[in-house]
Amino acid sequence: MKTPFLGTVLLSCSTAAWAATFTVTTTADSGPGSLRQAILDANAAAGADTIAFAIPGSDPNCQSNPGSCVIFPLSALPGITDAVTIDGYTQPGSSPNTNPVGQGLNSVVTIWLVGDGTYSSTGLLLDADNVTVRGLRLSSGFSYGLEVTAHDGIKVAGCYIGIDPGGFGIDGSAEGVYAHLATNLVVGGTDPADRNLISGNLSHGVLLDTCDGAVVQGNLIGTDASGSSSAGNGDFGLEVTSAVDSDATIGGPGAGNLISGNTNVGLKVGVGAGSAVTIQGNAIGTDVTENSSIANGSYGAILASKLLFGGTAPGEGNYVAYNSFAGVTVPSGTTGVTIRGNRIRVNGSATGWNNLGLDLGDDHVPTPNDPGDTDGNQNFPVIASATPNAGTTEIQGVLHSKPSTLYTLDFYSHPNCLVFPRAWFEGPNYLGSGQVTTDGSGKGTFDIVVPVEITASQSVSATATDPNGSTSEFSERLPFSSSPASGPTAGGTLITVSGTDFETGATLTIGGLPAGNVVVVDSHTITATTPAFAAGTANDLVVTNPDNTNGTLVKGWVADFLDVPPAQQFYSFVTKLVSNAITAGIGGGSFGVNDNTLRQQMAVFLQKARHGLCQTPPPCTGVFADVPCPSPFADWIEWLASEGTTGGCGGGNFCPTNSVRRDQMAPFLLKGKYGAGYTPPPCAGVFADVACPSLFADWIEDLAARGITGGCGGGNYCPQNPTTRGQMAVFLVKTFGLQ
Repeated sequence: MKTPFLGTVLLSCSTAAWAATFTVTTTADSGPGSLRQAILDANAAAGADTIAFAIPGSDPNCQSNPGSCVIFPLSALPGITDAVTIDGYTQPGSSPNTNPVGQGLNSVVTIWLVGDGTYSSTGLLLDADNVTVRGLRLSSGFSYGLEVTAHDGIKVAGCYIGIDPGGFGIDGSAEGVYAHLATNLVVGGTDPADRNLISGNLSHGVLLDTCDGAVVQGNLIGTDASGSSSAGNGDFGLEVTSAVDSDATIGGPGAGNLISGNTNVGLKVGVGAGSAVTIQGNAIGTDVTENSSIANGSYGAILASKLLFGGTAPGEGNYVAYNSFAGVTVPSGTTGVTIRGNRIRVNGSATGWNNLGLDLGDDHVPTPNDPGDTDGNQNFPVIASATPNAGTTEIQGVLHSKPSTLYTLDFYSHPNCLVFPRAWFEGPNYLGSGQVTTDGSGKGTFDIVVPVEITASQSVSATATDPNGSTSEFSERLPFSSSPASGPTAGGTLITVSGTDFETGATLTIGGLPAGNVVVVDSHTITATTPAFAAGTANDLVVTNPDNTNGTLVKGWVADFLDVPPAQQFYSFVTKLVSNAITAGIGGGSFGVNDNTLRQQMAVFLQKARHGLCQTPPPCTGVFADVPCPSPFADWIEWLASEGTTGGCGGGNFCPTNSVRRDQMAPFLLKGKYGAGYTPPPCAGVFADVACPSLFADWIEDLAARGITGGCGGGNYCPQNPTTRGQMAVFLVKTFGLQ
């Protein structure tokens, strides 16, 4: 059906181009009124045409799919070879989204293009300039949901790509949106109606390969339509790549994307060194409200080329939180990555919350500052003090970097409580910026006032950005680690403290006592001997430089428990559990390594390992008949139950003083780690004494497959045996990646 557009006609010297509307009136694969025919007709008609939809509800593929009209191409549809707008929102019953960024989508998408599941054809091939696709759903086994070729001015808006319009079943294409050599491509936009849902595809949600001038704004990439649950793409949420210069804009103030729940990396950018890529206002790893986790499976963002990530003006900063590894990683050898004004917090859940907010070099640990700053990674500042005043905070410290150079410093506040005692500092709240110029030796002492007053429960971290735009990691404590981290109570153990910015004449105390034989080997290394301590104590290790800069390694030295000597098989696991403040033992210098772990104790251990030390349980209300409220363990037990990790032992009871059996331990650990909705793969019959199928078999075998347990020996698991506190230490350390 062809309808001439009777508005203003633009004339060339000899011809007039008529804009025409071709209306799809059937879900049939071909013939009059089909989408295939409409594409053929639009390709043949000169001018910027429109493909509209008016499929009657009586169409068999609308009746059998209430709320949708499903088009099943029997072969690849023709490529789009002339300017056209394909507008699914013209279908009766469809409506574009009206919610702004920061909310889920309320769009109703009723035109559904479904592939044959073989991943061998493209849903729509956009092979012309000035093509717009809006209001369509593309899914179910295309090689590319949308493929964009080397053309200009293409826009993808208001679509669901890879997931059904309700945001439930995941059945996407191999790649959601794939574009190669396109210029000025727009995916999404600043208008609420333009926001796309791009989730549930097998590989990338969006892959932009050498697409100069690309703009990606306002989309949900890796979540459901509400932005509250994961529907992740199977690899990267969004990747922008090019060996040559390719400018791009990802998000923007008030136009950010939600990039969360993807199986691997949320966002990866690697383009030519002369490119201008700006990434602002995005939420990466959170839900749409930015209050809860929808973690990307590894990194929040990998930035492998010169670009701007964030900014200091309102709305420019990105929010990067809850991702399984580092929040933002910059691979070795990459320079000119400017990272400013973002909120970056609580990343590293896959490694016991022990990963970095900013990681230069992708090594999962802070890069120590080097004298003269010659290693290619910008040195970070060292904070000496942060003093709140009326509406401001005065921050003093030092930056050791290249000589006679002007640096920009950005400051961030974070809670004094870290997720675990030795978690690395991040930057949850941006405070402001200042500058420092280093002297001829490369030392820059700063005293900067920022226009935000921190509270007594907050401390400050900082980054430094050099004149070429390279930003450092967040500032860290001076001591990073001690080796060994535990030893005899008598003292005299030789330890090596590794860290950064150690100065000649630095002192070292452990548990408030001076260490012996302190030698500053270099700016990264101190050797010393330990004082004597009471058995089973965990002691802070403090390095103080002559200029009064200092840092604390909390619980950095554990004096051996009386019942856990170094030769004991659980020694290293017990030390890690204690140094992470999960437990302090049973008192009297003993850990109780051979005692059974009680169910009430396990509630505390699990919740501390899962949530860290900064969260405390809500007050109890009296959920279990055999757990008095209040009582020492009641809050923890009810918190565990509220998260679905346990339903108790039956009959409205929890059995708090019963021992945790080894079979019960498996679902405790895996639900505690992966959530109440986690389902393990089916058992295969790994252990001789664990029948398959049986109540706990799937959980036990999943635990073994993850390397958390090898059983109890002889091909058995001993499912009915109680879990000792020593075994519990191993289970917790391995499950939650405690360092």
